[in-house]
Amino acid sequence: MPIKAKDISIIIPVKNNQRGIDEFFSQFFAEHGLASFPAEVIIVDNNSAIPIKIQESFKEYGLSIQLLTCVKPGPAAARNTGADHAQGEWLLFVDSDCVPTATFISGYLSAIKSESAKENSPVGYQGSVGAVGDDAISNYYVSQQILRPPKLPDCTEGSIPMCLVSANILILRSAFQRVDGFNDDFLFVGGEDIDFGLRLSEIGQLKYAPNALVLHCFDDGLVGFIRRFFAYGKGNRCVIEHHSISLLPLPFTAKNKTILVNHLLALLQWLCLLAGYAVQTVEFRLAGRRK
Repeated sequence: MPIKAKDISIIIPVKNNQRGIDEFFSQFFAEHGLASFPAEVIIVDNNSAIPIKIQESFKEYGLSIQLLTCVKPGPAAARNTGADHAQGEWLLFVDSDCVPTATFISGYLSAIKSESAKENSPVGYQGSVGAVGDDAISNYYVSQQILRPPKLPDCTEGSIPMCLVSANILILRSAFQRVDGFNDDFLFVGGEDIDFGLRLSEIGQLKYAPNALVLHCFDDGLVGFIRRFFAYGKGNRCVIEHHSISLLPLPFTAKNKTILVNHLLALLQWLCLLAGYAVQTVEFRLAGRRK
């Protein structure tokens, strides 16, 4: 059945990104009025060197804001901590380096409304992720749909995501609890959302919510690009430990805007994924020998 914004709890894990939290709230209040407020926004500080704070001015809008701490490392554990304290029927997970647009929440409400008449309503929705900037790296993430999970092949009911990318996802709370949330054995960014999405798809259907848009800040440049895909490569290797799925990084070519810089970035992406995958493989073998 259709839901209201008040049925949603927003959960944001964060580590060492005070600016991201400030920008999220600044943009949220610029784009959303009281009538479209969710039940709450839960910020989970995951071992920031300087503890995260909520500006006093943000508390004056009438939105319920909680600030929690999570000692166990990794966004998986932080998201679970937020979910444990959430009151909403639906859990909206977004990353701290994303800012909402005017359709951030309403896009999900529309997607749920369109599915509500069907017999088996989805248990999770994948929102869209754009980019804040217009530089070459930001455009690469968008044009190559890096933060959009691939759809299942041969879908009979439209496009169904194979898994989820947790930068912007909405999950039915009861379904989240049925699969025991994120696997907090994933102690770093990468793979934990793929693992979660695969387990969630075993108990219900996933859908895209294309109008539920956030903009991701990729201002960490080439160094951030390398670190991100190295972590994704490690995460892919970790997922294989839990699922019968092949995530070995294979060479690929840039799609859509096939300009030279995109081809170079695609090559670098593959090499970083492969390096992370290889390093994690070695770590698993060394751990096995120590047992």
